[in-house]
Amino acid sequence: MSSKAITVEERDFGSRQELERRLALAVPGHTMRGFFFNGALAAVRGLGDDAVRQCLDAGGETSFTGFFNYPVTAYLRVIYTATWLLQEQQGSFEAAMRRVGYMAAPPFLSSAMGKALLSVTQGNPRILLNSLPTAYRAAVSYGECAVRWTGLRSGLLVTKHDFMPHLIHEGALLALFEVLGTPGVQVSGRQVGTLDNEISFSWQGLQ
Repeated sequence: MSSKAITVEERDFGSRQELERRLALAVPGHTMRGFFFNGALAAVRGLGDDAVRQCLDAGGETSFTGFFNYPVTAYLRVIYTATWLLQEQQGSFEAAMRRVGYMAAPPFLSSAMGKALLSVTQGNPRILLNSLPTAYRAAVSYGECAVRWTGLRSGLLVTKHDFMPHLIHEGALLALFEVLGTPGVQVSGRQVGTLDNEISFSWQGLQ
């Protein structure tokens, strides 16, 4: 009896097996800034102190400092714990993880890195998106990030060897567009490889 390989589309992204698969691909040198962790904590804060404590325990810390580097394995454990805690409230694993990604934007934008990014965009989504690969390289020690334009107000955010699930990027992009007050935003992501993502985006308006 032959066994069928599980494709990216068929994989259960909300399973503990998927978390373990991602953890197994990381090495100690794979790190990311603490503001991502603080976004996940902010996402569950409305559930109470116990939810925050569970996320901190999952990450092996009592707190996270925004500009410090922490292992990506700790981040994966934190975001999966936060997503499972939020799943009932948000209605699905996908919506809950998107919410965790969305809440990563405020701590990032309040950091020196985020403030610098906003200062050069002048409210223009295209300038902001073109700046994301530079911000990505400064925020994590792994992977690649690029923006490919498919139109004046549409394109793809492409990440390779990226431990963050595409749902995290979806939520973060939605939050960034919201900060700029961008109208008619559409964001949709998918995993296209072992740790590779494509997130399509578009918006309406003059810029």
